[in-house]
Amino acid sequence: MKNLILTKFLTILATILFFSGTTFADDYPNIPKELNMKSYCDKSGAKFGHVIVVIDLTSDLQKPQIDFIKDQVFSEEFYTSYNPFTKFSYLLIDNNKPQEQVFKFSKCRPKTGNKRFRPNEAASFRENVKVLEKFSNDFFTDANKLHGSIFKNKKSSNNSFIYETIAYIFQNPKSDFDDKHGRRDIILVSDLMQHSERLSFYKACNASSSNAKCPNFNTFMNNLSDKDYLTATAPKGKNVNLKIIYLNNRYETNKEIDRSLKELWKDYFKSREFENIKVISQLDIN
Repeated sequence: MKNLILTKFLTILATILFFSGTTFADDYPNIPKELNMKSYCDKSGAKFGHVIVVIDLTSDLQKPQIDFIKDQVFSEEFYTSYNPFTKFSYLLIDNNKPQEQVFKFSKCRPKTGNKRFRPNEAASFRENVKVLEKFSNDFFTDANKLHGSIFKNKKSSNNSFIYETIAYIFQNPKSDFDDKHGRRDIILVSDLMQHSERLSFYKACNASSSNAKCPNFNTFMNNLSDKDYLTATAPKGKNVNLKIIYLNNRYETNKEIDRSLKELWKDYFKSREFENIKVISQLDIN
């Protein structure tokens, strides 16, 4: 009789626990108290990370390049390589001035409920896995729509404000990119061919020549006529992770300029205290 009573008790307890974790689970993700319930973003910005993806549209990008960009910075694998509640923002380099640019997308990713990505993605006792999947899938869908809209219309530009755009991220308080964040990442998707009135790598690298090659960073700085401008506006990259996704445009460059151009940028960023610099080069599409 005692065994029968114990068995019934355990059955009832198991049923209660099951329904507590599923049927009676919250209809919204059970987010940490530091976060805004609607945006999943940190109210103070102090604990979770912010990833800003800068996409250069000033060159004619072909379909293989667009697909490459999607895999690198719009895929589910990309987003889940960061902790849940990380903020993702997208900024363009196009025919507009950097000061006119606004984020095309700026959202914090909710948990997926799938612990195979990361242990902290798993649903808590009060969360329903299906609810988490729904909210995270909404995020992935919105990001995918953004990818489609960005490359829908092509606009020509006489300038390529790569340097200015990066610098403006650090200058503009609306970027929400100061050092209060637990982690800060910039991902630059570009052919790296900076061109503006004050700072032109087309000129510095003699890009129109068949013998085009960029100078090393020290030589470049020694020959720069407007050093004061670069010194006054340059960002401070301490504790910022930087990833450069290099889009080689063979119709504009040769193999030597590809190599020297990447080295010039890497040395520049190192001079600005960027400590963790990673470069991913797209495979040739020709």
